[in-house]
Amino acid sequence: MDEDLMIIGQLMAAKEGDASGFVWAVRVAAFGKDLNGNYWDKDVLTAALAQFEGAKVFCLKEAQHQAKPHRFGKSVHDLVGVLSNCTAAADGIYADLTILPAAAWLRDNLVGCAEMGLDNVLGLSVDIAGKLGTKMEGGRKLPMLTSVSNVTVDVVYDPVAKGGFLKMAAARQTGQEEDHMLHKLLAALQGKRPDLYKTIDEGMQAGTITDDQAITMIAAATVSDAGGDAANGKLVADLTAGIKEALQAGQSTELKEIQLQACSMTLAATLTASKLPEPVQDKLRASFTGVIFKEESLQAAIKAEKEMLDKLTASGSVSGAGDARINVGRESSEKLQAAFDGMLGVQIADDLRSVPIFTSLRAAYVEMTGDVDINGVLNPQQLRRMQAAYGDTTFAYALGNTLYRRLTQDYRGFTDYGVSRLVGNNIRNATDFRPLQSIRVGYYGDLPTLDTDTQDYPDLGEVSDEKVEYALKEKGGIITINRRTIINDDLRAIQKIISRLPRAARRTVARTVWTPFLTNAVYKGDNKTIFHADHGNLGSTAYGIVSAQAAKNAMFVQTEPDSGERIGLVPVTVAYPSELDGIVTNVNNFNPQAVAVENGNSMFNFFKPEGLFKNPFMTDATDWMMFADPNECEIVELAFLNGQQEPVMLVADNPANGQMFVGGRIQYKIMHDHAAEPVDFRGAYKAVVA
Repeated sequence: MDEDLMIIGQLMAAKEGDASGFVWAVRVAAFGKDLNGNYWDKDVLTAALAQFEGAKVFCLKEAQHQAKPHRFGKSVHDLVGVLSNCTAAADGIYADLTILPAAAWLRDNLVGCAEMGLDNVLGLSVDIAGKLGTKMEGGRKLPMLTSVSNVTVDVVYDPVAKGGFLKMAAARQTGQEEDHMLHKLLAALQGKRPDLYKTIDEGMQAGTITDDQAITMIAAATVSDAGGDAANGKLVADLTAGIKEALQAGQSTELKEIQLQACSMTLAATLTASKLPEPVQDKLRASFTGVIFKEESLQAAIKAEKEMLDKLTASGSVSGAGDARINVGRESSEKLQAAFDGMLGVQIADDLRSVPIFTSLRAAYVEMTGDVDINGVLNPQQLRRMQAAYGDTTFAYALGNTLYRRLTQDYRGFTDYGVSRLVGNNIRNATDFRPLQSIRVGYYGDLPTLDTDTQDYPDLGEVSDEKVEYALKEKGGIITINRRTIINDDLRAIQKIISRLPRAARRTVARTVWTPFLTNAVYKGDNKTIFHADHGNLGSTAYGIVSAQAAKNAMFVQTEPDSGERIGLVPVTVAYPSELDGIVTNVNNFNPQAVAVENGNSMFNFFKPEGLFKNPFMTDATDWMMFADPNECEIVELAFLNGQQEPVMLVADNPANGQMFVGGRIQYKIMHDHAAEPVDFRGAYKAVVA
């Protein structure tokens, strides 16, 4: 008898959930047709049950759902839980979902919805990779997976395959507990005796087999598998009674273990969120580890420790910290970063504006590191103080973060040197340094007239294309903050360094965009120069009313490839060197009181003020150019690596713990990977004046 119960115990080895709300019974997906018209086959998903076990659960933003899947998969930052105890029931795949400590917000929402009686607010959507086939259903072909290779799950608000959160794993009443344990017992039986499982499952679904009858059948099979006589009614009855007793009693030892696991997860998440110094967290961790507690008790203990710290730090110092002082107004890494940002003129968030900012570079270094002599080497006591006060933040990284924020802030606010006048919205995201292709497709002519009584619709033929290929270029460099700069407290030097970088980065991008037009580079679509007689966009007359009108007309009569029809482009920008500022401005603003129409100025107020671009890169005193609206006719394609339009700034030396300076300096690497390429000549005109 004991041996038989042991067999049953092995069948029921899966763990129950806990009382913390971090474990939920869920339906992962329902069998049959979903709301999107896909068919989820019971046999296919049941055969792939092992793929569901341990499947990761994510919570993605709407943009991530719509974006093309990343080649490295989903981010661990979006990971909220994992599936376990997966089973296949008659109507779908069921499992337990354990929520990770970092996703306590999900647990709070689920528990809150349960307490308020709100059902089906959140659901689950499966993301399955496998071989795709079809299934006939109601006279229609429905997409259906015929095999499964990988399973992940997403938390959504509108599940199409009826996946959802059923109940907290520990929120079951006695009758529910028995049902769930029986459900798990049957699921375990599925792997050991699939024939018997099928018989019982179909009978229970049809209503011809009761729970008691199912338990008796399992007991008889257990006796038989153990070498006994399944016809021995007393033995089977004794075993049946033992199974029922186990179901009704539950698993008290197991439940305690689960509760301890839940408390451990709560302890880790709550202590991390408390932001208490590590030694205080260690003290609380030692007190609450290995015991079952209510979260209110832990929160009360945390509150008491914070109140004690407030009293100890009222004077601005902590007893036992040696010579190291902690500024009470800047105890967190966020406040520390705000103090750095304010020192270098970076905009600070509203909730951090009350933080006292650093007034000097040297004061910031000494306060954070405790290295009063600024020798760059930190003793163990100083390192411990830094870790307790600022976590992983080091002076090099904190300063680097501020410098980078100032760099991006100024970069966005700095002039773009006319780049937007040529690029418009034609900015591309490049994922690597391999060649990029941009193809301009030709045009069809007018649609032919036909008599459908006697004629078929004609084939319009193929149109040509112009292909342009280019690759990103790596651009960047190193900036250095010397130890003597900090000793001399030369904050102005750092401010000058960082104020120069946005200008340099903007200018570099602009020069990349403008250079092909300044040098009249080859247009790769037809291997002729951009401005060429065959392109109808090259002039030689000095700027004036007549020549400007000629350029305007030349752009208007540009024709579509293949169709030969006029495009009708209109210039919106005139680019010129500073030497032509007077004549270009006068032509645009000159409004003569003409007696005859032919003596008027057809270019009067033609360009808006922002369309008069004095180009700092044009060094020839007589040449000038005109450009159409790049959003109407693409002129230049500009690409950035991974869509990063602002420069990237990193600590180059990656300083090791205990050493703030490498070779007497801290270095920061500036990277800005991009490239630009002309993709059409029709929206550009240039006069090369001898």
